[in-house]
Amino acid sequence: MVLADDDLDAAVFDRQVRDARSAQRRGDWQACVRLLRPALAEWRGEALADVSAPYAAAARHRLHTSRLSARSLLAEAELALGHHDDLVGDLEDLVGQHPEHEQLVCQLMLAQHRCGRRSDALDTARAYRRRLATEQGLDPGLSFVQLERAILGADRSIDRPAPLRRTPRPPEAPPAHLPFDVHDFAGRHREIDQLDALLDQAGGYRPVLISGIAGVGKTALALRWGHRVREQFPDGQLYVNLRGFDTRRPPAQPLTVLHHFLRSLGLEPSALPDDPDEAAALFRSQLADRRVLIVLDNAASAEQIRPLLPGMTGCPVVLTSRNRLPSLIAHEGARLLTLAPLQPNEATHLLRRMLTRTPSDVTMEQLADRCAYLPLALRLAAAQLICHDQLTVADYVSQLDSGDTLSLLEHGIDDDIAVSSAFGVSYRTLTPAGRHLLRMLGLIPGPDFTLPAASALVGGTDAALHAPMAELVAANLVTEYRPHRYLLHDLLRSYAERICAVEENVAGRQAAARRLIHFYDQTVFDAYPLLMPRRPDTRRETIQPPIKPLHFTDRSTALSWIDHERDNLIAVIQLATQHDWHHEVLQLTADLYAYFVIRRRWTDWLVVLRIARASAETVTDAAALSSVENAFGVLYKQTGRFDLAEVHYQRAIDLATTAGEERAAASYTVNLAGLRIGQGNGADAVELMRTALAYPIYRDNPQYAITAQVNLGSALVELQRYDEAVDALDEALTSAFTLDDLQNACITYANLIEVALRRGQIQTARKHAEEQLRLAEELGDPLRTAVAADNLASTLLPDDPDTARQHWARAQRLYLELNHPLSTVLEPWLETLPSIHDHNELIHADENRRQRARRLL
Repeated sequence: MVLADDDLDAAVFDRQVRDARSAQRRGDWQACVRLLRPALAEWRGEALADVSAPYAAAARHRLHTSRLSARSLLAEAELALGHHDDLVGDLEDLVGQHPEHEQLVCQLMLAQHRCGRRSDALDTARAYRRRLATEQGLDPGLSFVQLERAILGADRSIDRPAPLRRTPRPPEAPPAHLPFDVHDFAGRHREIDQLDALLDQAGGYRPVLISGIAGVGKTALALRWGHRVREQFPDGQLYVNLRGFDTRRPPAQPLTVLHHFLRSLGLEPSALPDDPDEAAALFRSQLADRRVLIVLDNAASAEQIRPLLPGMTGCPVVLTSRNRLPSLIAHEGARLLTLAPLQPNEATHLLRRMLTRTPSDVTMEQLADRCAYLPLALRLAAAQLICHDQLTVADYVSQLDSGDTLSLLEHGIDDDIAVSSAFGVSYRTLTPAGRHLLRMLGLIPGPDFTLPAASALVGGTDAALHAPMAELVAANLVTEYRPHRYLLHDLLRSYAERICAVEENVAGRQAAARRLIHFYDQTVFDAYPLLMPRRPDTRRETIQPPIKPLHFTDRSTALSWIDHERDNLIAVIQLATQHDWHHEVLQLTADLYAYFVIRRRWTDWLVVLRIARASAETVTDAAALSSVENAFGVLYKQTGRFDLAEVHYQRAIDLATTAGEERAAASYTVNLAGLRIGQGNGADAVELMRTALAYPIYRDNPQYAITAQVNLGSALVELQRYDEAVDALDEALTSAFTLDDLQNACITYANLIEVALRRGQIQTARKHAEEQLRLAEELGDPLRTAVAADNLASTLLPDDPDTARQHWARAQRLYLELNHPLSTVLEPWLETLPSIHDHNELIHADENRRQRARRLL
């Protein structure tokens, strides 16, 4: 393309296309053709084909879209001038290249029909319908349907081009309905980019539905974007508040809105049809050759919107609704833009723009967090601070922490802009089942929930809950933020708690809470044997048995479920504490023992154990308290705090003995023996094991006695009685495989590896290490996996030091993730390793390192 003056060729092309569109609006099709033909003739191949800069792909896409739009406009002009015979071949090629472009398909159908090829036109229509349904699951747009129907019905009005009929534009300016742009607008850069991208898409515009929770800023976004792009729509901008969720006025009727729009477009009131269908058809006709932006705000339903959609795709429509309107997406192909609360930095930016004071960043972040980043709540909070200038942000945050957040945000605020009023309108539109479910979800104590948990809460089945849950999701009252996992916005949770307290009686709320607790407890209890063959002895009591607890068939699925539900399980334990249901607290804590031992979630386990200890002390249950004290001992031993571990193990032994729990006392004694091994006192450990094995109830039960066998072998290794150690460990390994006890199998292999390495049996040690690593990974225990990688590295060191370093690096990553003291042993070793060149010195140094590491296991 030849440059004029200093213009870029792309700028020249854009200018010519804009002039052609002006000619189109005037009905001057010949001028339109004169401008477009030379502009399109200058194209040579793909734009920016030889440019690889980062900006090139986006620029190339925009230019490609502009070219395609210009070719479609040229086809429209040629059809208007009656050049269908010359045009049909070019259109067939274009549709072949762009089969998804509905406007081109319509132009080809019309050209084929006018050339007397009615059958071909219908074949083209059928092919497009199949492609759209198969690839996108959508139906064609209204323009396509109307043209197809006209061809099928041999409508003579489409046989030849008719002169352009247009109601003359009135002398006054085109409509500019957009309300005042929002003050202190913050964030939403990604969403605005998404809306901008819609203007560049080929095939015309589809309606865009901005959907989200009440108060999330749907209208603000639509108006900000509308003002941003309004100059691209010289024929006007139409806006209406459809009042779909208005607390004072009924929803706007489509006919009323159509009359308003038609008057704004220049029609006399006397010319407006009273029939809704006729008014909708007239509206489409008025928009057929105009570029108008349409914003339909606060829609209640797809039925309210459909009559207001233009027939042609040249007028973008932006909709806002609290509902997702799936039928509009399915039938009209609306694009869904779900609006979430602001990001934390965007929320604090909004507060700073509204407030003149300058509190600390931390205080501002706290206020944004208490408002759950919801724009309406943020604006209400800022308004409270502006109206009470003696109130500091820090004091206001403290008030929100200690009181009813919604009430404090809405103090002195008109009901029609209050957050709870906005939520209440959405709540009242729900079915009775949907309202009941939302109320009960106010009792959910954790950060999220699943359908089975919600079913337990309401006392129903998953199947019965599918419809009301889908209703809440469609109304943006519940968010499915990951497949099959849901959450309530924090302020919506507060609203649900409020209406639950008002509309559900105390007995019903308590029964629901108990059902939820027992659902989680029964599911974890049933999963326990998959994680560990030894189950603590606890008295089980289920007051509200779950209708359908979950069942798992393998260890990895069970672990994965508890991983995802860990925060909810802790929250459920805290919920039981609030109700003084101490037995449930102790029961669920005991059932989580295997999980915490495997996954090493020290901080979470410590929280749970402290709650359980308080419950056991409250109900003076010595047996339960001994189990909790033993778990404290395990936790502190694994985190390298041997002094605390010894105190708790001894308490556990004393309490179990007092309670007459002989098997528990023996188990805790064996755990204390394991601690003695770590402290380097193998002889004392052997004596403790003999004490434990003196209890027949412990010695004669293989699933418990195996731990004593493993610890005995470990103690004998430390005492350098290797033959006896191997015998004990071989027996323990056989028992471990019989019991499917992978935890003890891994520990046994670790001791066998150490014996083999000390004896110089490298191949045997390596074989054991490979098996240990396989079992540890199958078990899903990050600490055992790290130890296995550590051991495998030691067996590879003599022959393959590079691979050994790779395994040590993996072990160190896991130790660091667990914050385990073994990382303090391995880190200096990895730093020292490159400086040791003598083979014997290297082997000896690694043995000394392993000796220190064994003290920490």
